[in-house]
Amino acid sequence: MLNIVGIDHLNFFVKDLEVSKRFYKDLFGFEVFESGLSGKGYPYAIIGKSNKAFLALYENAKEVKKSHLNHIGINVKNFEDVKKAIKKFNVKEAIWGEVNYGQSQSIYIEDPDQNEIEISSKFGGGL
Repeated sequence: MLNIVGIDHLNFFVKDLEVSKRFYKDLFGFEVFESGLSGKGYPYAIIGKSNKAFLALYENAKEVKKSHLNHIGINVKNFEDVKKAIKKFNVKEAIWGEVNYGQSQSIYIEDPDQNEIEISSKFGGGL
């Protein structure tokens, strides 16, 4: 069993990144920790409050009619056991599989309904 630290982040597709960033900044006091273009060319921002909550927002105005959840991130203490656990329970890895972000590592899996879950080695990717 994996030892969960907490919900690390929620990842959303949004219609307008600037509008969404302003909403979360004004209402919750979230700060921008990282921004740029994703590997698929979508503008993105990671916003939140250190060691409390993070949102990963990806702008995709062409395809997004309404903002929706892309995946949930869960941080675990025993990241070294993730591969063993997903093999033991025959869990399907998502398209992204294992990713090394430099400061943190993640493994992307799917639940039985094909909802994507990112399991990370460091809370907030070490931001």
